[in-house]
Amino acid sequence: MTGYQPPFELMEKMGITFLTDEFHTPVYNEETMETNVPGIYLAGVVCGGLKTNKWFIENSRVHAPMIINDLKRHH
Repeated sequence: MTGYQPPFELMEKMGITFLTDEFHTPVYNEETMETNVPGIYLAGVVCGGLKTNKWFIENSRVHAPMIINDLKRHH
């Protein structure tokens, strides 16, 4: 992942907001992984913004079940 950066431009075009921190962290619900845009969820390393060392397979694999559970509740 040398040189990896999240697709900030795409995320901004989708309407996702970001914290005003140094890492340009996207805003999302930590319980459901849904962003401020209804129906758009984040999972994995993209959740950390430029802090790409925050999320790995080992600690982000829970994101998919969280998203699925939220989708089941609302759809």
